[in-house]
Amino acid sequence: MKKQRKKKKTRWSVFLKPIKVILFTFLAVMVLGCLAGGAVFLKYQDEILACKEKADSIMSKTSKTDFSQPTDTRVYDSSGTLIGTINSGHYEYVPITGISENLQNAYVAQEDRRFYKHHGIDYQGLLRAGLVFIKNKGVFTQGGSTITQQVIKNTYLSQERTFQRKLTEFFAAPQMEKKYTKPEILEFYCNTNFYANRCYGVSEASRYYFDKEAKDLTIWEAATLAGISNNPSKYDPVAHPEASQKKRNQIINSMAICKFITEEESENAKAQPITVAKIYEPGMKENYQTSYAIHAATLELMKNDGFVFKYVFNNKASYDAYKEQYQELYQTKSDMIRNGGFEIHTSLNTDIQNLLQGMIDDRLKKFKEVQENGKLALQGAAVCVDNRTGYVVAIVGGRGTDDEYNRGFLSRRQPGSTIKPLIDYAPAFESGFYYPSRLVNDNLFDKGPKNSGGKYFGPISVREALNRSLNTVAWQVLADIGVDKGIGYLGKMHFNGLSYLDNGNTSMSIGGFTEGARVVDMAKGYAVLANKGMYSSKSCITSIQSQYDGEIYNQSQADERIFTEDTAYMITDVLKGTLDKPYGTGYGLGLTVPAAGKTGTTNSNKDTWFCGYTKYYTTAIWVGYDTPKAMPGVYGKTYSGRIWHDFMAEINKDLPALDWDMPATVSLSNVDSIGEKTDKETGRKDLFSSVAEAAARADAGRWQQEEERKKLESQSQKNAEAAQQSQMAADQAAAAIQTIINEFNGLQYRDSTTDEKINTAHSLLDQLAGTEYYDSLSPQLEAAINRVMSLPKKEESGTKPQEVGPGVTRPSETTTPVFPGDMEPGGGDGPDQGPDGSDYGPIQVEPGM
Repeated sequence: MKKQRKKKKTRWSVFLKPIKVILFTFLAVMVLGCLAGGAVFLKYQDEILACKEKADSIMSKTSKTDFSQPTDTRVYDSSGTLIGTINSGHYEYVPITGISENLQNAYVAQEDRRFYKHHGIDYQGLLRAGLVFIKNKGVFTQGGSTITQQVIKNTYLSQERTFQRKLTEFFAAPQMEKKYTKPEILEFYCNTNFYANRCYGVSEASRYYFDKEAKDLTIWEAATLAGISNNPSKYDPVAHPEASQKKRNQIINSMAICKFITEEESENAKAQPITVAKIYEPGMKENYQTSYAIHAATLELMKNDGFVFKYVFNNKASYDAYKEQYQELYQTKSDMIRNGGFEIHTSLNTDIQNLLQGMIDDRLKKFKEVQENGKLALQGAAVCVDNRTGYVVAIVGGRGTDDEYNRGFLSRRQPGSTIKPLIDYAPAFESGFYYPSRLVNDNLFDKGPKNSGGKYFGPISVREALNRSLNTVAWQVLADIGVDKGIGYLGKMHFNGLSYLDNGNTSMSIGGFTEGARVVDMAKGYAVLANKGMYSSKSCITSIQSQYDGEIYNQSQADERIFTEDTAYMITDVLKGTLDKPYGTGYGLGLTVPAAGKTGTTNSNKDTWFCGYTKYYTTAIWVGYDTPKAMPGVYGKTYSGRIWHDFMAEINKDLPALDWDMPATVSLSNVDSIGEKTDKETGRKDLFSSVAEAAARADAGRWQQEEERKKLESQSQKNAEAAQQSQMAADQAAAAIQTIINEFNGLQYRDSTTDEKINTAHSLLDQLAGTEYYDSLSPQLEAAINRVMSLPKKEESGTKPQEVGPGVTRPSETTTPVFPGDMEPGGGDGPDQGPDGSDYGPIQVEPGM
């Protein structure tokens, strides 16, 4: 058998054999890869499809604004001056032109060397990471992410190393590369990285670590920042300087390898020591202006969400349900503002603010007692509203500027008598059955409140009762119109903190609230009276700018009518008397311009108030201890009143002395002896509203009752006058008889006039029949007559008859009834005590509740 000859190897066969091996190997790898890929897909197909949908959803909604953090929220006053910064990290977005090329190159060299070549996915890096993933049985221990993928992770995904997150990045990255340019993606990356020490974004990191702008970073500084963002907790140069320097040098080497820098630049950069400036700009300390502005802005954001605010509640269940809903949304919106991204422009006037703060601090400076928490014990708070705009222009929450607790809108205190015009008298005037001249019987009632000083005036006009701040009259008025009706008016004026427990509580008439009233609500309530009965829902917000959504404040809310213009005018006219009537509780606090106001003092003088207004401004002042404490001798007129006077005198001094115009439907009419309108000239006039009278007539049943009341009071008044005249006549007759008795007892002789005097005396005595005088004078007179008749008679010639004693023959005089208490001193504003003598303490609450 012949041996088979071996084929001679040709040059081509030698050349092609390796190619065949390579092709075979490549095909084998491809087949194995497809098989592995198919196996992976079959195993993870649900996760893969879910990640694909998530990536599509993310990229369909992506916007450039997604790649920036919120800037600090800033608050500005009415002149545009920055008055507060709420620190959210001092974040500032920097365009790529403002970022040093050194930092851009450091990131590309260290994180993604093929950044400018790939289209979002670096398949070489991904293959390497995939093999490690398989080797570690489904656990990611090595990255393969491009800068594009990291931007997606930083912005839309978590930092967890999971299969789902990596896959989502894989699907999203190519779509991002189609939508944005490479410089834009690198810009996003630098602005979304976290650099430790509360530094978000390259701008704040450059300021904090090196006290410079991002465009000025040197090679070693850029490498340091690139290292920090790779692992902030590990490479923080403040906490771990050695690890940070090692990472920095590694990145500098990478920059040299990529030819971004020369070897000489590399060595020089690595020779630099790690030095950190640590320039941190804290946010401004929250002050009374900024805290109120944030609160008011929070409420505006709630309105934007359609939240319906409520102020009056029927029962605990409705209150609790509302409170839970309110607090949840309030906290969400407040956190949103404090987390940054807003510019809040306000009506707050810093000059007026400083003046009001200074007035409170100066007037209370001698009170130096300190609480356990280090705060001054005696405090004051105030709010000033510009009546021309409806905006709050100043709010003082306490003494000094170190206390961040803003009592102007956070604390609820018993308002005392300052609540009377708002809950008692203005609602009563609205009914038409009450008016300034109407008489109300001021007496101590069983289970009723007491007047300050224990003095009672009997029938007294509403006007004088309000000026004297008589508690029993206010109590009767609210009981008559209905407590819930009065509370309803407070609700219309957005009084915050009204309790369902106060429904039907007549102590509300004199400020006996379950929870109390806020200073800002009192100021806004009195501003209603100053503004012809209209309530402005404006707080202090004039504009809210969102970093992402632009202008978001809706100023279109219309003013609400609370009281008729007639009621507001008449109450204002009455409250002028508080300042200029000798018996007014605020007498002496008048201004050079027309003004009106009301004092308030609670039980044991624990809360003292003054609320008042001019055509231009309304200001409410509260003075008291944080922990309620008696202040003997302190009333609404003293500290609160003086602060109000001094402040209002200053801000009104250069303004024209404008008064309120009397509405055409209000008339100045004659008033009779029982306070009712009359056509007769009586010498007394007061205000009446035809609008209110029409409202009263519309209530036919009540109108008839009132007419009957007036008739009874008129008849009662006539009877009283008749009784008074009868008593006066009896007093005069008794006095004349006593004169005759005294004369008879002193005579030595009787003369020709004696018989006439005896007859006169008997006639006068007959007039006293049935009175207390008769029984005492009758025996005295008879004894005197018997004595004088026993005297010898004196002969007279040509003399005139002696006249009878003083007042015997003159007719009784009548006097014009004096309107009760008009010029009487006394009364005075003092503690307003509930029917049970109970005390009402302060309630401190969360913002807005």
